[in-house]
Amino acid sequence: MERLKLALVHLDVVHGEAGRNRDELVLFNERAAENGARIIVNTELAVSGYSFGSRDEIACLVESQEGPTVTALRQVASRYGCFIVLGYPEKDERTDIYYNAAAVIGPDGALLLNYRKVTAEVRWACAGTSFQRNSFETPWGRVGVLICSDTYYGAIPRMSSLNGVDLLLVPANWPGGSLDPRELWQVRAKENGFFLAACNRSGKDKTMSCEDAYSCIYGPDGTKILESCSCTSDIFFADLPLEGGKLPSCRETQLRSREPSLYTPMYLDMRYAADLTSYYKLPEAAKMSVASRSFPAEELFTGDRLEETVDAYSGEKTALLVLPAGIAGDNEDVLNRLALAARKSQVNVCTGVVSEKDGSTVIAFAEKNGNLSLRSKKYGQHCFIDLDNARIALAFKDELYHPEMVIACAKQGCDLIVCSASCLNDHDQRVLGARSIEQTGLAVSGNNRAFICQPPEGHYRWAEVSAKNGEGCSVTLDIERLRQKTFYDRLDYGLLLRKQ
Repeated sequence: MERLKLALVHLDVVHGEAGRNRDELVLFNERAAENGARIIVNTELAVSGYSFGSRDEIACLVESQEGPTVTALRQVASRYGCFIVLGYPEKDERTDIYYNAAAVIGPDGALLLNYRKVTAEVRWACAGTSFQRNSFETPWGRVGVLICSDTYYGAIPRMSSLNGVDLLLVPANWPGGSLDPRELWQVRAKENGFFLAACNRSGKDKTMSCEDAYSCIYGPDGTKILESCSCTSDIFFADLPLEGGKLPSCRETQLRSREPSLYTPMYLDMRYAADLTSYYKLPEAAKMSVASRSFPAEELFTGDRLEETVDAYSGEKTALLVLPAGIAGDNEDVLNRLALAARKSQVNVCTGVVSEKDGSTVIAFAEKNGNLSLRSKKYGQHCFIDLDNARIALAFKDELYHPEMVIACAKQGCDLIVCSASCLNDHDQRVLGARSIEQTGLAVSGNNRAFICQPPEGHYRWAEVSAKNGEGCSVTLDIERLRQKTFYDRLDYGLLLRKQ
């Protein structure tokens, strides 16, 4: 079987010692090339180290695209005929602006592109533009580059996927902690259908330890190919499969279900929407109890089971109950029962109804007053429902594989997205959980698992409760906090909203 050999230079970067780091980079890149690596990825800011509090602190370490480190690695690339990606602190000689940059060097030693981190360090670095070129052609397919936290917001890797990237390379400086980058990188590979290779680092920086930092490679289906860390400098190798000499990405399949017409509100400028409640005339925010229940699909709509399940959550304790999608023998009867159960138990209820005829699913939402709302993919439009204290949206599982969908909902004041599905796997839970980064909560139910996620605070992982195999989970959401949304808007909306 044809293979493409990648090398990740997991360097023990010594803070502030550019000469020492440069010598190590040359040595380890030569070793990687001698061992057959055709693409070599180095860590973020591999020359300087990471933590700097001002321009003055890093001024003696920045260098131009023609500087000593890029020049030295250009010689390595041309000598061995390989591609090299180098993370370094760049100084633009024309403007004296500093950037956190990644140079991409071709096998002839030419500088193919110089990518500047978009989510840059605010104390010293200028953010790169969202319109800059970040991909290049190789014999094996189109390869893209992002730097570390550029992968945090789902729309930034999505732009690379829309630009045809089959393999995303990520120089990183991301230590272990509450938000494990391995989980996030696996999500980005899966939801975009491309290979993702992240080169992290080792050692102790000025303000952090990276001895538990992992370098990783994931396949386009989310499969783990490599997850490795080291307390000292090391090189991690991996062979990626090729088909007909090309990387077999799933990008086109993953992007096929996109509906750009649903995403248009994502471009809205929310800088002046400090109070979303008054801005959108939303229901007055208050704490709201939400429950999500897993349930075998073949049982949910059998006899009186639906009404019994809803009744178990009756009373003031649960404001919203999310149930999985079940097969209905008589859709009209099920919907009537759902509305009746919601009104009787005074609980807002969401469930999916799967047609026995063609397998299509409708998401049904019954309010506690008996009002019934239905959402079908056939009509391709958002469905927002204002409850007593929150605005919710209904969404299908595959829609939530697209960050654009969630950003659009959040920018229209959505507090919580509700999803009723059939079977859910581990990838589904990770991907949909990561959607909360886009500034909304999610309550998801399937017949084998259920979970509720809330947006992360600071650099922590999103909050999540979950249950499996017929069990349920619940949480009390602080809707006021959910309305304190901060959006990342340095995006190419023309690309993200372009019709397919």
